[in-house]
Amino acid sequence: MINYIKRYLEKQKKKSEYANLLRGFVKGGKLNDEQKNKLAKFIESNELRREELGGIHKKACELAWDSIIGDKIITEEEKNSLEDIMNYFGLSKDDFNFNQKAFNKYYTLGLIEKGKLPEIKEHDVDVIFKKDEVLHWGCPATIKKYKRVTNRVSYGGPTASIKIMKGVRYRVGSLGYSTSSNEYLVSEDSGIFWLTNQRVGFKGNRKNFVFPYTKIYSFDLSRDGLFLAKEGREKPYILGLDDYDVPCAIISYIINQ
Repeated sequence: MINYIKRYLEKQKKKSEYANLLRGFVKGGKLNDEQKNKLAKFIESNELRREELGGIHKKACELAWDSIIGDKIITEEEKNSLEDIMNYFGLSKDDFNFNQKAFNKYYTLGLIEKGKLPEIKEHDVDVIFKKDEVLHWGCPATIKKYKRVTNRVSYGGPTASIKIMKGVRYRVGSLGYSTSSNEYLVSEDSGIFWLTNQRVGFKGNRKNFVFPYTKIYSFDLSRDGLFLAKEGREKPYILGLDDYDVPCAIISYIINQ
């Protein structure tokens, strides 16, 4: 019994050493051939079995994933490195904290940074595009506007109430009123916000706009949404999106070319 406990504790110690070794290797988001050889020799020399190291390997993939997305951009090299680590350990995306939506976003931002815009060939954007037009982005959106609301506020001075008959009273005294106005951002319509290599547009149930990038006077992002100002138009279009990073990166890239 004592020997069994001793062997168990020794194995746990070796597994902990293996975990620390692996953690040091993958903290940069990659695993090279030399490091793989060291891991294989450690496993063999300490008589460890791969099937009992599954939890450690999953933690290593989580660490590699967190390292790769730390700067909010995934490069082609980082993508290949993560796939290599997953294949080496025989794991899939469902085995650790991989997030497909985050991957799509950060990988797309990485491509844009390298000068390659996404091309969407299969879509449900109900817009007639030109022959040489390429769709780069399309997402659900709301178009908003500022609405001024005026509220009446009553002010009461000294007053009195005189009973005339049962159920009827007469009020005397002074009673004043004032107003206050506030602006609120309200949604006008919902639809699809889309970007091509030539134009930017919104198609909703009631509101629509489309114009070339050359007509963009400015675009700004605030907590209220994306403000897209068009030349010759007094007020900017205000768009609410679920995520602004990729469409803003596409617009910035195109208008700065």
